Amino acid sequence: KNLSLCYIIKTQIREFILEAEELLKLRKSLTRVYVQRTGKPLWVVSENMEKGVFMSAIEAQAHEIVDLVAVK
Repeated sequence: KNLSLCYIIKTQIREFILEAEELLKLRKSLTRVYVQRTGKPLWVVSENMEKGVFMSAIEAQAHEIVDLVAVK
């Protein structure tokens, strides 16, 4: 019984690590897109993402992160 529990825990840890690595890849990719679209340096974009700086839809359009903003 202990062996099966140990196997389950190891399997869950491996899955967690794989998911974390995938999230880091996505974050790097998204950061590169923001750098390209905004023209801001990588360090600025990275710092803003770490701080959780949010933009309104209009601000995102002004920084060319989005193309169009829908208005009701």
